[in-house]
Amino acid sequence: MLDNALRRAKWRQRLMMAATAAIVVVIMVPLGYGLLNKLAARQSSALVAQLNAYHTVAEPNVSLSSEMLANNTSFGGNVVTKEYKDIDGYMVPWGTFSSSYTNLHWWMDDSFTVQTVAGDQQKPFKRQDFQPGTLQKIARFYTGTKGLPNEARTLAQLPNHVGEIAVTFKRGYTYPELKEMLPKNLNLRWAYLFNDTAHAAVAGDVDQPKIAEAPIGMALSDGQTPPSQVKWWRKALKLHWTGAKANQAYQYAMKTPADRLKFKGVILTGTTEHLAKVATAEYVAGTSVGVTVPRVPYITPRK
Repeated sequence: MLDNALRRAKWRQRLMMAATAAIVVVIMVPLGYGLLNKLAARQSSALVAQLNAYHTVAEPNVSLSSEMLANNTSFGGNVVTKEYKDIDGYMVPWGTFSSSYTNLHWWMDDSFTVQTVAGDQQKPFKRQDFQPGTLQKIARFYTGTKGLPNEARTLAQLPNHVGEIAVTFKRGYTYPELKEMLPKNLNLRWAYLFNDTAHAAVAGDVDQPKIAEAPIGMALSDGQTPPSQVKWWRKALKLHWTGAKANQAYQYAMKTPADRLKFKGVILTGTTEHLAKVATAEYVAGTSVGVTVPRVPYITPRK
């Protein structure tokens, strides 16, 4: 009888242990699942914030079409970004990018900064850069002011098109000065402040010192002005340009009153006939042609 009692006690102990284990599983699995979801959500939010900062300060005349989560699980997923360029009322696809995140890390798509290069890379002004996904030509700014290309001149030979150009100035101009001097028959889309030396080595600026491979600036279209956006623009710059807080250009952008910021260049869009005339302006040090699009009768250019 003692043996039977011991066996029954052992069975009760095993049953209790099994019941306890089942209760632990029932409680811990949802908690673990919730924790994984929370960690993944934190990383996806950090990735989206970094992407938004990049869009705000480092993409000349690029507009966001959509930004959506894809393959979203408790262990990670992707943020798919689709972009376009507004070329005087013509919407041109620019690129589709897929950035990734896990429970512990996030990564922006490398294609944001990678460029397809054609031409002689040993001669900076002989090469041309294209967007990898769509092979649209990239309008480039320059870090110098002497002996620069003036590609806008060639647009006089391309009638019945709309396009964009990057204009590098001989000196910096404030936003009020830009509004006064730039042609009224062109769209001011974006303004260039300085080159991002923190990311330049990745983009190749070490090999091509006169080309601003990683320009930093702000959108100045659709009623946007430096004073109207400078607060959140600086937050975006701070998030984007980590590790370079002592940089002189960074400090200038963060501390100078918005209406006194001096821009080294601009992105302009309009008809090719009007853009070609900018090439002869006295304030122009150099120009680079970006996207050009044939005009069609059912879309009227804005200017």
